[in-house]
Amino acid sequence: MDYLRDLRQKGIDRSRDYPDESFRVRGLWRTDLLFQPNPVERTFKYVYLLVQTVGEGACYCSTIPSLEEGYYLLGHDCREAEFKYRCFEVATVDAMYSAFEKHPDESLTMTGTSAEKALWRSRIIVDEVMRQLELAGVDGGSVVNVGVIGNIMRMLSDRGIDVVGTDEDPLLAGAELKEMAIHGEDRTVELVERCDAAVMTGMIISTDTMEDILDAARRTGTKLIMFCETGANLCEEYVKLGVDSAVAEPFPFYIFGGTTRIDVYRRK
Repeated sequence: MDYLRDLRQKGIDRSRDYPDESFRVRGLWRTDLLFQPNPVERTFKYVYLLVQTVGEGACYCSTIPSLEEGYYLLGHDCREAEFKYRCFEVATVDAMYSAFEKHPDESLTMTGTSAEKALWRSRIIVDEVMRQLELAGVDGGSVVNVGVIGNIMRMLSDRGIDVVGTDEDPLLAGAELKEMAIHGEDRTVELVERCDAAVMTGMIISTDTMEDILDAARRTGTKLIMFCETGANLCEEYVKLGVDSAVAEPFPFYIFGGTTRIDVYRRK
């Protein structure tokens, strides 16, 4: 099963209740990113793509082709597009869902610097992890962070959690963060099965690893918490697929100064 294709078709079906103009592609942005929110955090090196309809859809990737590859989208209905690259499909489906009414369980905003908001966002995510562990009756427990965020790993460790990370960045694989091991992405499924909870970036849909992770969690009852800039508008759907908590951060992201909104969705 490809969750992205299924979500796209579900969005197309749902869009019949909305005006066609809501799904016209108005703009695309491709941004190369180097960002270190505070001195103890890793340096993030990514490219992200934005596709705009009535709102923005986003996809982070390790590499994204030139915007010329998506020029054909401009001015056209995003529901009718065909895609050569998955990153363009993720961002476009996310933009489609930006038109739909949403019902988060909790919505929070903060105005401040990127450094202040980095910690604020991490605390929200960590609180969701702790909530899910408590609901599972787990005291302490173990968590794998898929797509390493140093602030999240440290905060979980400070709360008495046994934490391990996995990441696609070869410079991180085999490293340690405050005595917490970081492994390559090839260990992700194994560690999801082994741990009480997994906290993971929305990039798992752009790397096409979401199905394997959700299947692994179902086999062992692992609690799943997602934090999403990639696919933020899809978070309400993720909890229907089996994710226990989905933390959505629509554009503009915390990495910019000013006001950031975070919506939290929880599986019923």
